[in-house]
Amino acid sequence: MIKTVRSGKVIERTLFYAGERKPRSPKAAASSAEKKERNLIASVRQLARGINCNFGAEDYLITLDYAREPETAEAAEAECALFWRRLSRAVGGKLRGYRVTADKDAQSGQPVRLHHHLIVGGEGLRLVDGRLVCPDGRDIEAVWGLGGADAKHLYAREDYTGLAAYLVRQAAGGKGKQKWHSSRGLKKPVVESVRVVDRPRPLRAPGGADVKEVGAYDESSGSHYIRYVRRPKDKIGGHKDRGEERTNAGLET
Repeated sequence: MIKTVRSGKVIERTLFYAGERKPRSPKAAASSAEKKERNLIASVRQLARGINCNFGAEDYLITLDYAREPETAEAAEAECALFWRRLSRAVGGKLRGYRVTADKDAQSGQPVRLHHHLIVGGEGLRLVDGRLVCPDGRDIEAVWGLGGADAKHLYAREDYTGLAAYLVRQAAGGKGKQKWHSSRGLKKPVVESVRVVDRPRPLRAPGGADVKEVGAYDESSGSHYIRYVRRPKDKIGGHKDRGEERTNAGLET
């Protein structure tokens, strides 16, 4: 089957086997490290879909750190949840976004000091001389009150998978722990279609699409993944798929 999901302007297509007897794949004997990495990639894609649906260049990425580090990630998460409520009240109760408590380096996975990353909507907030200011005139560092606070606009992008990977790979907590928390009422990705195919073959993007990622085609199980951004028809320059040159580019941080 082929499942097509749209998140903002980003299209994901996944080819997978659906039946009573799934063909055995070499992935079935994957190591625990490989399974952990697959789960991590699944979390990245889930968060990326949410960001793509809801946020853009008018919204903000906030980083909070500590003057005095909490003893545990759980204590830090509780502090971040309190900050979220205070900031929500400061902007009139309409705060929307995601928050991640982090204790790892995104590249190496090595432990670092506890800190937080938040993606928040721009409603009620404004950036003044590098300071994110609330309607009552306070900046977010004053609202935080436990250390430093840095804020900047999100880069203007159609696909925030790279940002999602950066956040998820830092997230505190072990197996089974939630990597992030989100506000209510966020837009959800749309399943555009799920259709049956008789003869599986590698997926291809439409001509002229901006291909972000092409996974490796698993011939034994017939599974494949591709992610791209559609372009208007008048900008299409050809029908040849350029995706094979961009394998896994979307998960680079």
